[in-house]
Amino acid sequence: MKIALAFCLLLLITSQCTDAKKSRKLHKIYKFHKKVRNAAKICLIPGQPPAKNLAKLKWNKELAKKAQQQANRCDFFSVDPNDLIIGDFDSVGQNLAQFPTISEVLNYWFSEHENYDFEKDECKAECKNYKQMVWSTTNAIGCGVKKCQENYLVICNYAPSDSDGRPYEVGSKSQCMPR
Repeated sequence: MKIALAFCLLLLITSQCTDAKKSRKLHKIYKFHKKVRNAAKICLIPGQPPAKNLAKLKWNKELAKKAQQQANRCDFFSVDPNDLIIGDFDSVGQNLAQFPTISEVLNYWFSEHENYDFEKDECKAECKNYKQMVWSTTNAIGCGVKKCQENYLVICNYAPSDSDGRPYEVGSKSQCMPR
């Protein structure tokens, strides 16, 4: 009886530690998105104009739950259209990538700003992940993370989402941080 109780206690502690680690990872992803959006407002993204009226980004448990369920499958190559039907959201966008570290995933998405010509609204190469991160009307985000073999699979769901046109209106240069 004592052994069974000790085993259950060990499982509970291990589970809570794992949840705490995952929670820290998700918080890091959320903070990164907020920093990118703030950088867009104050002209800190090279080659991009200042953003006007970016919606405040809030963590959404529904979007996160669906992203985590998808990440848990560790299947980077098959995306089920049902993965983007979430709650009452009319439109959900998604970024997904896998790299050895979560930071590499986030930097990969952000680095796509180099491929985006805001003035022409054209991508020289992949840039939809970056555009999604700074989409002006997006006000909800939820992400999931899973270590799949040697890489972290990171999936973020965004709502509302759109992929046509410029991600935001150009703000005033007076918003820019002095360099």
